[in-house]
This record gives sequence, C-alpha cells and structure tokens, in this order.
Amino acid sequence: MAYQLSGSHPGLTADLTRAHTGTPAAPAFAIQVNALQAMCRQVFGFRLAMIAIATPYAIGHTAPGLPTWFIGSAVLATFMGSYVLFRDWERFGPVLLRHPWLLAVDALFGSLLLITATPESTLAYVTVCTPLLAGLVQGWRGAAVFAALQVVIVFGVYASVPKLEAGGATGLLLPGFCVIAGAVGVTLRNLLLRFGTATQALTETRARLAVNEAVEGERTRLAREMHDSVAKTLHGLALAADGLACSADRMDPPTVRHQAGLVARAARRAAAESRELLTDLRREQGLEGGVDVITELAAQAADFTAATR
Repeated sequence: MAYQLSGSHPGLTADLTRAHTGTPAAPAFAIQVNALQAMCRQVFGFRLAMIAIATPYAIGHTAPGLPTWFIGSAVLATFMGSYVLFRDWERFGPVLLRHPWLLAVDALFGSLLLITATPESTLAYVTVCTPLLAGLVQGWRGAAVFAALQVVIVFGVYASVPKLEAGGATGLLLPGFCVIAGAVGVTLRNLLLRFGTATQALTETRARLAVNEAVEGERTRLAREMHDSVAKTLHGLALAADGLACSADRMDPPTVRHQAGLVARAARRAAAESRELLTDLRREQGLEGGVDVITELAAQAADFTAATR
C-alpha cells in the first residue's frame, strides 16, 4: 500500500484519531501513528525552545501597561499549547486531529508575538512550525492553507511595522520558509506512512516465512522418522517371512510355505508403498530431485517376480 502525496485519503485522519484514542485499528496504522507522534513532539519541542528565547525580546519591545499583559497572555497561551501537546500527545493529539482550526488560533497568537518581536527574531521559527505541523497532521490541503495564512500574516506584519524593510530577498525569505516547511511536513508525513506500511509488510512476510520453515522442518522430521521406523519393521517382517518360506519344505506342509510366501509378498508391497508415499511427501517440499527410473523399474520387476512365483 502506498500513500499519495495529495490528500486523497479522507479516512486517514479518522484512523489516526482512532489509534490515538485506543480504538482497535490496523497494525500498520499503529506503527505510522507512533512515527508521526514522535515527529510532532520534536516539532513542538523546537517551538518551546524558540518561544522561550524570543519571549524577553517580545516583551521588551512592548509598551508598558495593557499591551504588556496582552502580549504576555499570548506568550503564555502559545507556550502552554505547545507544552501540553509535547508532554501529553496521547491525550490531546486527537483533539488537534479532529479540530485542525486550532492551528489557526495558534497562528493568530503567533502573529501578535511576531508584531512585537519582529520577524527578525527567533519567533520567526515558531511561525514556520505552523505549516510544518499542518503538513504532518493534515497533508497537502492543510499545509497549503496554513502556509498561505502564514505568508499573509508575515506580509501583514511587514506592512504594519514601518521600521521593517520588506523589500528584496529579505522580505521573501520568511514567507518562502513557510511554504517550504509545509512541503517538508507533507513529505515527512507520507514518508513515515510508507515506512510504517513497509515495516508491517516486512513483519508479515517474515512471520509467514518462519511458519513455512517450521512446517517444512516438521514434515521432514516426521518423514524421516516414519521412513526409518516403518522400513525397519517391514524389512524385518520380510526377512522373517522369507526364512519361513525357505524352511517350510523341511518342517511343515506346502500350505505353510504358500502362506509364508504371501506374507513375504505383502510385506514387500507394504514397504514399497510406504517408501513411495514418504518419497512423495518429501518431493512436495522440494527435498527430492525426482524419481530414479532405474531403481523404480528394478523394484517393480522384483515385486512382479515375487508375486508370480
């Protein structure tokens, strides 16, 4: 199974949500969810570090009074949202999967911080993380929507702060990073999904090979033991019957000799049939290269000669 890079799997988010909430899902999805969970936690950990570094710069460039409280509340909301998802993704991750608009709220708080801290601070990396997370969680559609939203926010920040210069390559650097981050998130998402599917297929293949190998080994062991035991028993019976047939003319009437001959022929026939069945059993598993024609003809001729005496 290969997942396309487009959002052509509308049920995938529901499957991921069921896997997070403990509802039984396919084993492959459990592997994929674990990989996506680890990647999202890494992104949220990076966001926490960047927010902590940029917070003093953002508060220092804010006017005292109500604006400081307002920016401080935005910092607290952004930091705690990232911390909650980083610390307890199993509980709050399904909420983000079911309600992708929460990333828009995060982008709104990030835009307030971006105005005060400016895109030249480390808070710009927090802005880039939003389309990256959207690509990891929602695919191409989410990445495109939030990358466009972040580009609009960045250009709005450049337009609202006169001291910032948005001209030239500098003004396009952060918006370009947002677009690239969204594409990287989608690529990582599909790579992790395909890796999980390939891992599951490899595990199933190894399990089937192990079962086949165990069955083949057991069949070989049984065939060897049956051949040794049955052949030994029947060969002893044939020798005893031959001895009886040879000495019957000196000890017993001709009837005994006739009956002993019948026993000998029956024993030989049983041995030949058991040998043939066991040979076929091994041949089905590829352990025999084929039938030895000369040996088979000699055995059949000997049986026919013994039967027509």
